[in-house]
Amino acid sequence: MAELRLDPVRRRWIITGKRVPMPDALDSGARCPFCPGNERFTPQAIRERLDSNGAWQVRVFHDRAPLFRVEGALGSEAEGMFDRMNALGAHEIVVETNQHGKLLGELTPDEIADVLETYRDRIVDLKRDRRFRYVSVFKHQGRGISPHEEHSHSQILATPVVPALVERELRWSLIHYRRKQRCIYCDILHQEGQSRERVVDESADYVCLCPFAARFPYEIWVIPVGHESSFERDMATRPRLFSLATFLKMNLLRIQKTSHRLRFSLHTEPNMASGALEPDRWQTIPDDYHWHIEIHPELDEEPQPIDEEGFYFNPIPAEEAAAILRKIEPEP
Repeated sequence: MAELRLDPVRRRWIITGKRVPMPDALDSGARCPFCPGNERFTPQAIRERLDSNGAWQVRVFHDRAPLFRVEGALGSEAEGMFDRMNALGAHEIVVETNQHGKLLGELTPDEIADVLETYRDRIVDLKRDRRFRYVSVFKHQGRGISPHEEHSHSQILATPVVPALVERELRWSLIHYRRKQRCIYCDILHQEGQSRERVVDESADYVCLCPFAARFPYEIWVIPVGHESSFERDMATRPRLFSLATFLKMNLLRIQKTSHRLRFSLHTEPNMASGALEPDRWQTIPDDYHWHIEIHPELDEEPQPIDEEGFYFNPIPAEEAAAILRKIEPEP
């Protein structure tokens, strides 16, 4: 079984060990296991969203060889100065549509709202387990040569630790709040709204912008206009889900004009019910953090850190990228 080990110098957790297939994992051979009729090749569904005829539209099940497993105890222990623990958590697959080869941005707003609602419900459910400190939602689209040769899906991880990137976001959000008594993301929205240089799209509810220090060409963030630290709390109603789905669709289509390959990640607040959280340190999260979605296309020459310090070289400044993306007319 895989385990988590803490890098004591960089203060980040890594997963090491073998990914062992679950007993209910079957080999689908050449068939797509995510297509209707092939459900026997995937684990039993955790959740399905059904249409009026009883056919599933969105389907969730655990990964056939999960990185994190619900069973067992955390088993946190020391090895001298080092720390390790079991890879306790959950690893789920969200099949976003029953239509093979259809990309997320090509779904209707109602269908995208169904996917977002599924994210919301899974996050809420997984956060009921106080052992899990964070729930990640992410997507890697277009790993194949053709944009339509794969079956659109995303992944959910529930973990006993907060991922290093989100940890840094939380830390600097807290520092900004202590200095200014304001949310750093709300301040970003205010400044970008004044300069307009990096704003790609906006609605009454959301802003899409290229971040000032974008790591990747055409990287975008989708941020709600109103302050809210929790995606799942913000998405409590169907009108709110539909508003995000409509806005997200248009900007996914924009990104897909640059490349059908993209990465998508949802950043929300940690599990505030987790007994492992430090209450004094994170008590202002509802005020200082702001949920958001980060998306960037994977181009033929994907920028990588230029050295071990993690400096990225992005040949297209955010202002130029935003200007190009604004000119793209999405085709619904």
